[in-house]
Amino acid sequence: MSTSLQNDVHMFSPTSRALSRYFIPLILIVFLAPFVALLFYAVPTTDDFCKATLSFQCVPQQNALRVTWLYYTQWSPRWLTILIQSLLMRHVDLVSGYGWMLLLVMASNLAALWFFFRTIFGFSRYSSVLAAAVFYSAWVASLAHPEEIIFWLTGATEYFLSLSTLLVLLCLLYKPRSSAWYSALVGLLSLAVPAQHEMAGLFLWAVLLTGTIVSRFLKLPARQWYLAFVSASISQFVVMLSRGNSIRAVQEHRHLWDFRHLPKWLAHSFYHGLDWLALPSVLLAACCLFLLMQSSGTSQISGRPWPRWIPLAAIAGMLFVVAEYCLVEMASGSWSPDRVVAWFSFLFCLLFVCVVLTGIPEISRIQFSQATKAGVLLMWAVSLLGSNNFRQALQDLHGPARQWHRIDAEQLKQRGGDINFQLPAKYPKFSMEQEISSDPGCWVNRCLANYLHASTVASPNSTEKCP
Repeated sequence: MSTSLQNDVHMFSPTSRALSRYFIPLILIVFLAPFVALLFYAVPTTDDFCKATLSFQCVPQQNALRVTWLYYTQWSPRWLTILIQSLLMRHVDLVSGYGWMLLLVMASNLAALWFFFRTIFGFSRYSSVLAAAVFYSAWVASLAHPEEIIFWLTGATEYFLSLSTLLVLLCLLYKPRSSAWYSALVGLLSLAVPAQHEMAGLFLWAVLLTGTIVSRFLKLPARQWYLAFVSASISQFVVMLSRGNSIRAVQEHRHLWDFRHLPKWLAHSFYHGLDWLALPSVLLAACCLFLLMQSSGTSQISGRPWPRWIPLAAIAGMLFVVAEYCLVEMASGSWSPDRVVAWFSFLFCLLFVCVVLTGIPEISRIQFSQATKAGVLLMWAVSLLGSNNFRQALQDLHGPARQWHRIDAEQLKQRGGDINFQLPAKYPKFSMEQEISSDPGCWVNRCLANYLHASTVASPNSTEKCP
């Protein structure tokens, strides 16, 4: 390195430290603050009232175990998710505690991402916090409909708690330990992932099958892989054989296992994969994470290359995510809802970040100028603060979200009799429609009536249809 270049690096090193220590956290706080604030202006909707009253087919049940069994045998095989929802929402006031429960789901995702970057990439504790927030913010900025994914409690717990469990389990498998608590935790988490959601269970089963075969072929110690594979297989078997699967499929889907239109499903899934690869916020977040990794002083940056199998496994995982998405649409015979797309995009983009950070080891030896680093971080900041979701979050926060939350909270304090429930003329941008119809016989109305201990609940001027 020339003397002038050394002097430049020395001169700008305080600037580099300031960028990672102050600029990145500041942008993350500014971006995430409106979304966190809006969590506490979110209002319960649709399935939330059923879960809060332990209702199955609008009939309240004796306890959480009973309603979980009815869902498992007659509607949804995600028995662990339903049990968690029932226990959580039954004992928390939906008026005052709804935002805190949504924040708990968000915090679980961030904590799992922190553990992931800390374990897989060797980030420091503080850098892992930044890395988790950088990736999560990029994902939030790219969402098509955050109201269905972040601000609806039933949807958030049903889809994104499973991602937290999955990431923690993969990290434990990456660094095995010879202890009883480790084996017990791996076994329990392997059972839990499919029981939370079958999509997460299928992805985990594919990872464990591949890991078990590779370990067997290379004659590596694989006790944890065998334990996890057997546990996950049993759990996935229980989930897929649930009678509730077939009942729900017949009622919700017109075309089951539509092989006739397989080319259409393949094209649609790969279109989504290309779309995720082209997300500006994710691409710039990957660059930002690389700069963070350089500044954190991991062993790989200091000269030792990453294991070759990590980027190969990440690429294979990306391909499997796209293939699984195709399988989901083919099995249901319809386009997937936004929360399903968001689940797959989260996993796909995280694997893509792994490829960027580990797949090109030569980049780690490049010394980027301070101007280049500042430019990358500036573009990353613009991708977040200039995103449509951030602007809409600010509009909701300074506009109708507070007013609608106040009106809804007052209405949810009513008790008994025949209640007329008023709906807003226009919902906030990040608020789910409550789907309370003018027909008191609608299942949403009946579950809300159970929650309010009312005879009937209806919204006379509602234009919303019973879901």
